[in-house]
Amino acid sequence: MSQTEATALAQESDEPARDAGPPGHDESIVEVLAAKVLIDWLRNRQQLLVPFRIDLQKLDPAQVSLLLHALINAAQADGASDGRDRERVQAALAALNATEDQRSVVDRAIGHPRTLAQTLNEAKDVQTGALVYAASLLAVDRRKLVNRQYLRYLAARLQLPKDLTRSLEQRFYLAVE
Repeated sequence: MSQTEATALAQESDEPARDAGPPGHDESIVEVLAAKVLIDWLRNRQQLLVPFRIDLQKLDPAQVSLLLHALINAAQADGASDGRDRERVQAALAALNATEDQRSVVDRAIGHPRTLAQTLNEAKDVQTGALVYAASLLAVDRRKLVNRQYLRYLAARLQLPKDLTRSLEQRFYLAVE
């Protein structure tokens, strides 16, 4: 390094640092960014209302009963009573880590299910409603239009935000072959 280059570097380092950007900022841009941060934070909060995995053994008995009846209602939403309904319920019970006692409750109740209104009246808050919706996603065949309409009705009746239902659909949808 030459003497002049060293002198130039020394002079540059003695100068006070300058701002990289303009001296002021546009308040409307700050407001837009703040709104986006808030919206993303609220979306994340709604996603965290329901765990990534629902374990029936960790829920209280009232919630377990509600989810079991929601499974039955969802499986029978299309009105057809075929073996696939029972298969979907059994697959959902496996995904929810159901005990043998809970499986036997479902086997007994599948012949005489509660009405949908009785089941939904037990969902008092958004978190319980989200659990009901997630359990229903596991038991319904979404390839049928009537079942997709059932899920839309369920989300509306439980007053679940659209972002929450989308998140639940991504997390709790079991592909039925």
